[in-house]
Amino acid sequence: MVVQRLQAVAMVVGPVVFAASPFFWVDGHYGVNGGMLIALSTVPWVFGLIGEYERLRERVPVAAGLWLLLLLVGMFGTIAFGLQGFFEGAFGLHDRIGLERFADYPPQSLLVLWLPGPSFPAAMFAFGALLLWTRMAPWWDASLICLAAIAFPLGRVLRLEWVAYVVDVLVIIAFAHLAWRAWLRTTEPTGDRDDT
Repeated sequence: MVVQRLQAVAMVVGPVVFAASPFFWVDGHYGVNGGMLIALSTVPWVFGLIGEYERLRERVPVAAGLWLLLLLVGMFGTIAFGLQGFFEGAFGLHDRIGLERFADYPPQSLLVLWLPGPSFPAAMFAFGALLLWTRMAPWWDASLICLAAIAFPLGRVLRLEWVAYVVDVLVIIAFAHLAWRAWLRTTEPTGDRDDT
């Protein structure tokens, strides 16, 4: 029960820390603080989502397992992009290096950034779709997660700050509600509340 409560809290902490990162962007770059926040946010966020994986595994074991793999790859990519911004800012190189320099290392960049990077929003979309399919969360909650996953690249990749803020608010609302439901389940002796 203690672990489940920690996972419920982590499902709020992760998105909130992630949402703080755009406030620290420097001229369209993550910078030291923004990069650090992005990298750190994935640890509690994924820890919280592992609790949701346990629930999904009971209903759709194969789909849940594939989703967890996608989530872990996405976590790796998110941390990689966060650290890329952190090191660019720490060494004062963001004006001279940027992502275009990774073109000099195509296979490595593909494995470290370009494949894992989009995996996190893809995992969020898959998560929302699984919640909708299994009816393990209200339709509006699952839909918010899917919508945020689709809009995610507009804010983060194109560095449109207002879009990033809107997407982050949607994510926080959706995950705060999921976290609240997860917390309530820890107080109920009969188990899951899957009512929508």
